Parts: sequence; C-alpha cells; structure tokens
Amino acid sequence: MSTAEKDSIDRPITTAGQLLVEGRVPEMFFREMVAACDLKDLVEVRTFGDNGKDNLRIYLEIFTQKPGFKQKVKRLGIIRDAENNPADSAFQSVKAALRGAQLHVPGEMKQLEGAPLSLGVFILPNCQDVGMLETLCLASAAEDDQIKDVFPCLDEFFGCLNKQGRNPGNPDKSRFAGLALACDVIDPQLGRAAQQGKIPWQTQAFEPLKLFLQRIARP
Repeated sequence: MSTAEKDSIDRPITTAGQLLVEGRVPEMFFREMVAACDLKDLVEVRTFGDNGKDNLRIYLEIFTQKPGFKQKVKRLGIIRDAENNPADSAFQSVKAALRGAQLHVPGEMKQLEGAPLSLGVFILPNCQDVGMLETLCLASAAEDDQIKDVFPCLDEFFGCLNKQGRNPGNPDKSRFAGLALACDVIDPQLGRAAQQGKIPWQTQAFEPLKLFLQRIARP
C-alpha cells in the first residue's frame, strides 16, 4: 500500500458518507467538488490507489473493518474511470472487489443499495461511455461560455502535433492539460485546476455525478 493510500486509510472517520476514488489526483479533485456542492461536512474523500481489482478489494477489507467505519459510516461510494472499455467492464471489476471484501454488491450504477451499509458505484465519465475524469471535465468545459473558446486552439495545436506524427498516448488527459494551461493552471492536472477554481461545476455534464454525491451525503 502506497503512502497516499496509507494516509487515506489512517485518517479519522468523521462522516456517515464516505467516497473512495481512484488515485491521489482524483482525491484532490473530489474534495474540491464535495466542497463546491456544500457537502464537506457530510462526505469524506479517500483514495484507494489505482484501479486494480485486488488493490480496491484489499483497501475495502481494511477500511470497512476499522472501528470508526463500523460506528459511523452508513453510505459508501466508489468512483473509478471506465478507461478504454465500456463502463460496465469497470463496474464488473468493482463488483468483484466488493464481493471479495464480502460487501453488498449493487445491481446498477449510480444508485446506493444495501443496509445497514448502502453502497454505490459511479464509473466515469458518465456510467456509460469509455473515458475518464478528464473526459467529463472536457465535456463540462465545452458547455462553459468562459472556457469553450479555447477548444479551437486545442484542436489546432493537437492537429499540428498529429501532422508531425506526435500523438499523445492519452488524448483526453493531454487535452485537459492543454486546457488547464490555457486557464493559467501552471501545474496542468485536475486536482490543481479544481483547487484554483477552474472547474465549471455548474454545467449539465456534472449533474449525474453531483446527484451521486448527494446520495452519499444524505439518507
């Protein structure tokens, strides 16, 4: 278990709603999103590490056996990326980890199920398409009048790279990095962009994810 995961699992548990996310950068991002949704006192965000099935299972086994978890937690959400496969593929992986940790397995994404501990799973970007958190953030930025005018510049830049035979290995991460730099985020990653107020939380693209967070926050 990495230092980030150990720090995450060792922090005191103070809220009935807990959110587990994939990686340190998403942990930073979702803390900002939870605060932006005015849910900071209701949901704590922690990272379970990378998206490996065994990594999540091991984290769940340790985390759910902590006395503070058993005493306090009523609702647990898990968020990870779909990556290059349909969302259902990632959902099946999370369900396998839940079964391995002997926890309730929800039958569908977005919904919280089970008692006395309710569990829910959200697969980014939208519980349907391939992609990741950066994919969702790009969709949100495309809706925002103060940001969307940057996209033609991104298209021109990456089009030029393509002509030179220089294609990014992860186009969405690369495009978001370009977008972040255009918005004066010198460290072009999601967590820093969120901390600097450069994520347009009010857009329609974020609504399903906001609803999921609200379900974790309140019974």
